[in-house]
Amino acid sequence: MTRDWKNFYLDCYFHHITGTVHQWQPALLIPQITEFIYDEYNRLSITWGISTPGYVIMPEHFHLLITSISGNKVLKFLHGFRRSVSGKVRRLIESERAKPQDVFHLNEIETNAFYYKTAGKSEFRFWKEKPRVFPMNFWPDIRKKLDYIHYNPVRRGLVNLPEEWSHSSIRAHLFEERTRIIIGTVPQDVAEKTPPS
Repeated sequence: MTRDWKNFYLDCYFHHITGTVHQWQPALLIPQITEFIYDEYNRLSITWGISTPGYVIMPEHFHLLITSISGNKVLKFLHGFRRSVSGKVRRLIESERAKPQDVFHLNEIETNAFYYKTAGKSEFRFWKEKPRVFPMNFWPDIRKKLDYIHYNPVRRGLVNLPEEWSHSSIRAHLFEERTRIIIGTVPQDVAEKTPPS
């Protein structure tokens, strides 16, 4: 029996968030889906006042390090982001199904994994359950979590160095390069309430 996971969203805290694709299907790096992620993430982070010091997108999951003056805004941002991406992926799957070689089969994604029966109806689920959210406000822990996020592709054997992975914030930190997700500065209200290292 799995433990019921309880998420907390706290004002002026950093939140480490892990989101996973349903049944671990490696769909996030299909170019069309990656575009959905970047577009919706940037749009909604502006809408909800979210700052993103760090992120990585892996084939079947993502890690975020985000903050806001309002924990409720973090919750609403995350809910809207996941729902919006899921809706766009569903429309993409349904538009591709009539094609003999659609993008999902070319990428060895089993699209049936996203559909399940409940109460006699077929339901679509792109994300596995709810995300895992860990609030933090201790600088050494925040720094350690940022390193964990950036080294994810190295631990998986996908690249030799973190900066070789194009779907993360590492190059913004190392070389001040622009990345696909806008890497924001920490809001002043958060900075004032977060103890320095």
